[in-house]
Amino acid sequence: MGYMMDAPRSVGPMIKILRDMGQYRYDPADVFRDWIDYSVGCFLVHGDREMAERMLAKYKADYVQLGNLLRAWMEVMDKEIADDGRSWFDALGTVYEYLASSSKRQWLGQFFTPPDVCDLMTQINTDPAQPMRGKRINDPAVGSGRTLLSFNAYHPGNYVCGEDLDPICAKMTVLNMAMHGCQGQVCCQDSLRTDDWRFGYEVNPLHATGGPPIPHLLPITKEQSVAWQVMQSLVREAADRKAEPKVVVPPPIEVKPKVGQLSLF
Repeated sequence: MGYMMDAPRSVGPMIKILRDMGQYRYDPADVFRDWIDYSVGCFLVHGDREMAERMLAKYKADYVQLGNLLRAWMEVMDKEIADDGRSWFDALGTVYEYLASSSKRQWLGQFFTPPDVCDLMTQINTDPAQPMRGKRINDPAVGSGRTLLSFNAYHPGNYVCGEDLDPICAKMTVLNMAMHGCQGQVCCQDSLRTDDWRFGYEVNPLHATGGPPIPHLLPITKEQSVAWQVMQSLVREAADRKAEPKVVVPPPIEVKPKVGQLSLF
């Protein structure tokens, strides 16, 4: 089979651009990673000029292909997502897995939960007939965001958060959540050590204030991270419990029964 001709048909338009760029000059895996950064910059409310200049210097005349790849992604999403209210599609994770299966790059080292399993997990843990709203939902090892996308498809109107130590995965989740209309946060950090912080984004924050339904992102600090705030609260509660004086419970008094006949005198 020809070069990159065995890709899933669902993401064919995206793979075609990566294939065209990879045939003569670039590694498709590197292009995909750069394109993830490019797309995050495009979704930022204030943009990312430094990133744009860096990509332009690297790709020169081929810089326009990054925009074409972004357009191809949006067209794939428009085709794959139905209007049934419970449809979602992870094109980014699908492309990532395809590149991982054909690349020796160490940073392409993850495969994600199959979509049907994600939907099954959502239905097992919640009642689709009784939608949840106003809750905080967290996935501490979010990957490309599939479990959160599934939950949001069944239960829109919640605040979804995800964390991952892999920066590419965190950024894919950011883009997936933004494109699917989720509201929440995504952080690149160690979920077991929340002070090991890399970066984070608020996803679609203006939707809550009546803003237009356009995907957008805002960078956040560690102190603005909901996951970090919750962890700090738990640490303080544990410290307070440890500092509380211990109540000393005296040992029970041993009562020895008298043995023998009773006497009235």
